[in-house]
Amino acid sequence: MEQKSVYYRNAPNMVLFEITTKCNLHCVYCSARKLVKKPEDLPLSNIVQLADKFEDFEYVCLCGLGESLLHSDFYEVLKIFQNKKIVLVTNGSVPIDYKKLDETRNIDAISFSVDDATEEGMKRISDNYRFDILLRNLEEAMQYNVNTAINCTLVKENISGMEEIKNLAVRYGVKRFKVGFPFGSGKWIADNAEEIKAVLREIKKSLQYNGIEYEGPTEIKCAYDNAPIAVVSKNGNVYPCCDYFCQRPLVGNLYQKTFQVMWNKDSYEKFRSGIYCNPCIQYHNKKSIVDLYKDV
Repeated sequence: MEQKSVYYRNAPNMVLFEITTKCNLHCVYCSARKLVKKPEDLPLSNIVQLADKFEDFEYVCLCGLGESLLHSDFYEVLKIFQNKKIVLVTNGSVPIDYKKLDETRNIDAISFSVDDATEEGMKRISDNYRFDILLRNLEEAMQYNVNTAINCTLVKENISGMEEIKNLAVRYGVKRFKVGFPFGSGKWIADNAEEIKAVLREIKKSLQYNGIEYEGPTEIKCAYDNAPIAVVSKNGNVYPCCDYFCQRPLVGNLYQKTFQVMWNKDSYEKFRSGIYCNPCIQYHNKKSIVDLYKDV
């Protein structure tokens, strides 16, 4: 049957994989703790079983409702995916053993979620945040020549400190700087467009001058290489995009079927047609926001 998709013609080569629901922080804006009643690791035996079904993916991004580095066998997980390119998303406040990372040599990049450039600022977000550990992780990443990114959520509480967050990225040789808008703040984003755009333009200009790739807030972050990024939760459920706990359909379970079987199912084809993407509640598809910020 001819593929009628106007959104995604390619099959995903990246998957977001949740290996734990444990987290060491209690951030003020986080809703994940309400969704996780019993934080726990996915056992290694289950990860091995699921990994056998990951043959369709080149990249495995370790992230989810928990902090992946808290998995009790995190470095063994890296060994399981020895033949994959690993992207690690972390809050930065858990020490990283770069010697062990160097053993497997499959870390493609580490993305640090950083919303302030000071210890005081990060503790306003989570009062138990270890800013010293973040700086140590960034310093050692430079020493081991690991590609790093900073992922920053721009809110009214940190807009005045964006310059310092950018300086942090420059100081520690970060390769990519990603800015996102928080969900549910559309009015603030629209009402303060001129101030926000002025800040982002200066950030972008300075980052590019320093050879750091800039990813703006309206760029689509749920796709990679003209394909949707698949999501595999801790229980093996597969969802077609990162909005899985809101309204996206479940397309199958990796314990029961291969991803290729799911990709060819009617339910996935329906997603690929754009029926869910066109009305997406995420900010990047809101025309009013895109029109305001398309040049930053």
